[in-house]
Amino acid sequence: MTTGGPKKVRLAEQVYLVLPLGFSAVFAAVLFLSGDPLSSPTSIMFLLLTPIVGVAARRWRRWRAWLTLVMIAMSYEALAGVIDAVADTNKLLSLFDFDKYLWGFNLTGWFQTTFSSASMTNLMALLYQLLMPVVFVTSFFIWYRNRHTFGKFVTAILLTSYAALVTFLLLPTVPPWLGGAASNLVRASGMGSIPAFLAPIAILFQPNEFAAFPSLHAAYMIICTYFLLKIDRRIGGAAVVLTVGILLSTLYLGQHYLVDLLAGAAYAIVPCLISERLQVFGVHDASPSGTGPAYPVGSGLARTSDPSTAARKRPETTDA
Repeated sequence: MTTGGPKKVRLAEQVYLVLPLGFSAVFAAVLFLSGDPLSSPTSIMFLLLTPIVGVAARRWRRWRAWLTLVMIAMSYEALAGVIDAVADTNKLLSLFDFDKYLWGFNLTGWFQTTFSSASMTNLMALLYQLLMPVVFVTSFFIWYRNRHTFGKFVTAILLTSYAALVTFLLLPTVPPWLGGAASNLVRASGMGSIPAFLAPIAILFQPNEFAAFPSLHAAYMIICTYFLLKIDRRIGGAAVVLTVGILLSTLYLGQHYLVDLLAGAAYAIVPCLISERLQVFGVHDASPSGTGPAYPVGSGLARTSDPSTAARKRPETTDA
């Protein structure tokens, strides 16, 4: 007779919790050592909310993947106050000389001045703003089409985000426009002109000026494209074109060097490969409603609500 012992919990299954809470601890230490820990009430608010959301994610398994995305967003917003404090101590790094050494000239400045026009600026500004809408739409699309792939998608986003956040915290870098390599065409395009009633919301989604390396525009778009190609090659092909446009917009608007984009690609590709072998989220962790196809339609793996139904559909075997 066997007795049930305590369930063994693998570390891989706790990554969704370990990374946000670990980052929050490092964040709190840096904030305390900055000499003015109360300088950013917004950052403190996000810092305190992160473990609360983490407990909810641990308790509510069906919402775990989505709550993990919420923790990532809160960690990014919390970091803004810390980087601003670091910036005041003049400890920012510029990659202008390194980028220029790699390509032999100021690639970002050349690209901006060569193709500069009012219509091009407006087009690139539009593409630049598409990052978060694309991530949101991709998340819901993958969640609906394939819950197992959605778990891998969130795993890749999770690993990429916290690798980048630690880099931002330890190695804050200035974008080309702040380093004198190009102009800040984001401001010139009028992207900051929004209705007053939207300002409190929009400020939460502003790019961090001192988090240029690696480029999360590059990292997130590559992750979205990678998993969309696995779900639907036609949609994935369109995502490839959109990714190229968004990455070019970061150069044209003076927000990133090419080396930032290459680093972003590396920060995305490695987690994508790891997510194929690291099981952090199960199908049920990514199924809040319990409805919708868990696998692609026509795959023969569609989930049924009644387990006995699947058993009845199995072909019967007869003895010879």
